Amino acid sequence: MHSKPIYYEEPYQRTLRAVVTAITEKGVVLDKTICYPEGGGQAGDRGTIAGKPLLDTIKDDEYTIYHQVQDPDFSVGNIVEIVLDWEHRYHYMQMHTAQHVASGLLFHHFGVATVSVHQGERILTIETDQKEIPLSVCYDLEDLVNQSVREAKPVSYEVHTQQSAQALDLRRSIKVESDGVRLVVVDDIDTVACGGLHVANTKEIDLFHYAGQEMIRGHVRLIFTIGAIAREEIRRKERNIEQLGALFSSPVEDLLEIATKAVTQSASDKSALKKCNECLAFLELEKQIAGAPVKVETPVVLWEVENDLSLKAIGKAATSFENLALCAVQQSGEQVFWLIALVGEASTLLNFSKQRQNLLSSIAGKGGGKPPLYQGVGTGEGLILLKTFKDLLV
Repeated sequence: MHSKPIYYEEPYQRTLRAVVTAITEKGVVLDKTICYPEGGGQAGDRGTIAGKPLLDTIKDDEYTIYHQVQDPDFSVGNIVEIVLDWEHRYHYMQMHTAQHVASGLLFHHFGVATVSVHQGERILTIETDQKEIPLSVCYDLEDLVNQSVREAKPVSYEVHTQQSAQALDLRRSIKVESDGVRLVVVDDIDTVACGGLHVANTKEIDLFHYAGQEMIRGHVRLIFTIGAIAREEIRRKERNIEQLGALFSSPVEDLLEIATKAVTQSASDKSALKKCNECLAFLELEKQIAGAPVKVETPVVLWEVENDLSLKAIGKAATSFENLALCAVQQSGEQVFWLIALVGEASTLLNFSKQRQNLLSSIAGKGGGKPPLYQGVGTGEGLILLKTFKDLLV
């Protein structure tokens, strides 16, 4: 039931006629295939089989290759034509080769080992064994990989026994236990055991671009883009910089300084505006308290708040008073934002924890807090909550 893997013999072959040998829940099995199954950090091939979309190619532990075809209308014994999504396949061949070049250079030039790799739709990531990698090393690596592109290094394959492969002292351990170890050789750069697909020459990588780094499991993970995607990303960033320069009326060389000043000023303005909002909320709350009824020496404020005031600022202002029972709502379409403050003696008028369900059920409200402030959101009419709050006061 195994498919003959033509992709190793002819990695650049884009079409193939094959016989359907089985159709299972996992997918379609063919007598031979040019479709590479997902594995080793490389995505499975896509395309069409007999004109039907091939969504993915996978293999099981027994190395049976399954072609996941959408709504297959063919039968076992039929001859079907495979047509690869060549752009998808070639992208991963470029990326996989670039990963070998980069990992080999990292190891041999900088003493940095590769822990794991991931080849995605747009980015290549290499998790290293390092806790820190200087930016200068990342740029040097970028230059070295692009130098290998210009030098057009051939990429070839060798098949070894376990003994002969182990004798080569490869930078990465061999994962297969049997003989027939497939080694990928990038001339003068790297030799490693790998079952993936690669371009025939490093010049086909086209362009290698360092795009950043992040921490994962205590290690630095390097991020790269390759080929046409790298060029697209570089140009997108250039357009963004140009647009930012126009926005700030600044030449590129002064953009960082001017943008930093703008961000600092914005933070200062935001802080000043927050203080103004808090002052306004306090003054407006004072007005509400001045006209509010008093219950057991505690002002009871029922307040439908305008949208230009912040409930958060009102809550902060409420804690400035000695005694206050406040229920404030702010209507936004069907949503009701609510705030309850039970300051000082007000806590004896209403036990929020015990009355929470009775209070909020009228607006299907959610939320909570801790004394003396409670806040959340609901749906319906905020005025109903104000009435319920008033009715529940002791």
